[in-house]
Amino acid sequence: MRGFTLLEMLIAVVVIAVVGITISTAVGNVANQTFSLERRTVAHWVAQNQVNQLRISLRQERRPIPEGKDTVRIYMGKRDWEVRTEIKSTDHPWVRRVEIDVFELDEGEQVGPFDHLVAFVGRY
Repeated sequence: MRGFTLLEMLIAVVVIAVVGITISTAVGNVANQTFSLERRTVAHWVAQNQVNQLRISLRQERRPIPEGKDTVRIYMGKRDWEVRTEIKSTDHPWVRRVEIDVFELDEGEQVGPFDHLVAFVGRY
């Protein structure tokens, strides 16, 4: 008689199951990596926007940015973000070191930081 034995069928089912589990795990990892990359990208955009806002404000005030710390909440990319900005002096009186940390707010809980940006902002 021709055909497959029960043992051959069980081996085929096991092989198909192992391949299926491997593929589903790989797809899940790709989805997680894509989500993480998208979140870090938006966080970086938020940080860059903060630096650009500081630079725009300098054009209006014509004085160095005051030193200190500040925390603001921003909505961007269908997410709430908390942005912590710390401005420090440098050796030059007209240049400030700006450090920005961006956290995601997930149901009121702070997650991250997803970006840390350091910029030097001058008087002009």
